[in-house]
Amino acid sequence: MSGNPSQPRRWFRRPLCVVAIMLGLVPGLVQAAGKDDLVRFLDGSMLHGELQQVSLGDGVRWERPDLAKPIDFRPDNLAWIRFEGARPVKRPSEPTVHIRFHNGDEVLGNLIALDEQRVQFSTWFNEQLSAPRGVLQSLAFLSPGFRILFEGPTTIAGWKLGRDPKAWKYRDGVFISEGVGVLGRDFGLKGSSRIEFDLQWNGTFSLIVPVYTSALDRFDYRSNSYMFYISRGYVSLQRVQNGTGVRNLGQGQIPEMQSKNRVQVEIRVNKPKAEMELYIDRKLVRKWRDTNGFAATGSGMAFFSQLNGPIVRVSNLRVSAWDGHSDPVQLALNDGSEDMVFLKNRDEVPGKLKSMNDQTVVINSLGADLTIPLDRITRVALTKPEEKPEAKRPWEVRAHFAGGAAVSFDLQQWEGSTLTGRSRNFGPVTFDSQYIRRLQFNLGTSQKTSDTNTGGADQLWPWDD
Repeated sequence: MSGNPSQPRRWFRRPLCVVAIMLGLVPGLVQAAGKDDLVRFLDGSMLHGELQQVSLGDGVRWERPDLAKPIDFRPDNLAWIRFEGARPVKRPSEPTVHIRFHNGDEVLGNLIALDEQRVQFSTWFNEQLSAPRGVLQSLAFLSPGFRILFEGPTTIAGWKLGRDPKAWKYRDGVFISEGVGVLGRDFGLKGSSRIEFDLQWNGTFSLIVPVYTSALDRFDYRSNSYMFYISRGYVSLQRVQNGTGVRNLGQGQIPEMQSKNRVQVEIRVNKPKAEMELYIDRKLVRKWRDTNGFAATGSGMAFFSQLNGPIVRVSNLRVSAWDGHSDPVQLALNDGSEDMVFLKNRDEVPGKLKSMNDQTVVINSLGADLTIPLDRITRVALTKPEEKPEAKRPWEVRAHFAGGAAVSFDLQQWEGSTLTGRSRNFGPVTFDSQYIRRLQFNLGTSQKTSDTNTGGADQLWPWDD
């Protein structure tokens, strides 16, 4: 079999590690000058470069400066493509509901109506969408002040670095540290907030995450803030207040961090109640309450790596305003036998959901129809219908957007920056590629790859300048 780049399909059938060796590149991760998009294959190999075109006939055409000609890849072998510098979506109005579907899709939008047959809603890419009720998993209602303050990273620009500017680096959607240093940013935090990120490490590490701080490029005990100390197996929280000193608010154990090296972290801060919660992999680890009231006065957050040697990686960071009571992580889906309505006072109403609109919900519970004002509800979980096997669709992809949405569809055409296709859930769709952070292929097979790494390489290598 020839290694001639003019025979792209035959060449691609070789393992990607062989391709990397043929190109004289480092196995597992290869870098190209110019645009720095990244394609990952199902075998874990990766290739930097630039997407040239997508054709249902020829496949995905990928270009690199060190190739004589672009390579055409078939979709059967791809896990995902990550696009550098995706833009946040432009919304005509603030979303009021987070809609999840049984197949893993999710959108932020506005509910129009739901009955026993269909759900109707609007979102940023279409003002009128309709889907069969059976594809719907849940609806979580957002507070009027909900907004995503930051999602990324996509660059280190806009972040403040401490005294050692080499302590933190940006690469392929990931902040990486292997030394002592601070990286911070002002997000304009005012009220309550949620801070979510993926954390990966090797060895024994120590990471401090100051929140609601004004000290963005240094570790400063004179700054009024709260500091989460995260280490392998535990977390503790300190209140730092100028003139008063430091007070330890308590510790929480995280035993699962002893047996893995990657977790999802979520910090929730309820500012009016002076309460803070930390979740690891969607499970509550510890809740703290500052009995003296909320003491922090800053509006930013930072990451402070305390040790030389261990590599710490931060990715999939999202900072959003929060209403202080909704529970979007713990969906508490029911056992599938009944629909469930969750109220703000933490009551739960099981039954058969009959209808919804932008004002009320009607649910038949214990033989009686109950009408509940929508402003009393946090979320609704619907029963899951019996799954039916479906034929594999080679061009079914899932687009993950900057700003919080993931939509799968059968790709029909990619012309210029416009993608068109058909969603299993709600029919024809059209997207602008500038808003897509990641395009996922082979949805069932690549999900494990996506869960373990949605940024760049999953190996904890140091990076050379």
